Amino acid sequence: MSTSWSSTTAGASGAWAPESRPPDIRCADPMHFAEPEPSARPMESTNATPRKDPPLRWAETRTLIRQDFARLIPLMGDRTSLPKRIFWFLLPTFQGLFLYRLYRHAYLRGWRNLANLMFLASQYITRVDIPPATSIGGGCLLGHCPIVLCGRIGANFTSMGDGGIGGGFDSRDIGGGPGLPVLGDDVIMAVKSIVLGPVRVGDGARFGPGTTVTRDVPAGAIVVAPLARITRPSASDAAPDADAATP
Repeated sequence: MSTSWSSTTAGASGAWAPESRPPDIRCADPMHFAEPEPSARPMESTNATPRKDPPLRWAETRTLIRQDFARLIPLMGDRTSLPKRIFWFLLPTFQGLFLYRLYRHAYLRGWRNLANLMFLASQYITRVDIPPATSIGGGCLLGHCPIVLCGRIGANFTSMGDGGIGGGFDSRDIGGGPGLPVLGDDVIMAVKSIVLGPVRVGDGARFGPGTTVTRDVPAGAIVVAPLARITRPSASDAAPDADAATP
């Protein structure tokens, strides 16, 4: 696993040193998570100059689409027949990502009106909300709709859906856009996990289901939300106790 920010991550001036095991950051409050272990070096939070991406050649856009689809092939099982490939290609999550690659290409080429129209059409059809200004590295895998991705994301990103990344209450631009996050490579987000605001997420970070993060996350960290509590037993659990109390 890389210990430095990817080339797509703007404004990150340092990297987290690898640990013998990734820090396990547990959310005591669903809206925040605990500080890293004292041994971990704090992440720098200086502002970065907003990055301007150069226009993509069509060959580069095709390469990104191929890398995205390659993430689906291991999920198809042993028999990757043509009908199965067509089925996976037509899934709403991949169609949303595929259309994003097309209107992102148009956006970087300066065809902003076309890009915005394609973005709106994609939202209505697929429920995948990825604005044209969002930058995503190759090998992206999206699990289920709906999903929102706003900011800058590295390569081999995985989101299982019903969550995403976006803006918070701070308008600082650290490289992903005003108030938006910057994610490194190989980041995995489980169902209903959310990253909000101008925060940096290191390479290989993993987010458990239902986590909401508003602070920087070091590389290799595991972020989990508190488990749900049972505050009232079910009727079946209470029945044996009632029978035992009966003389």
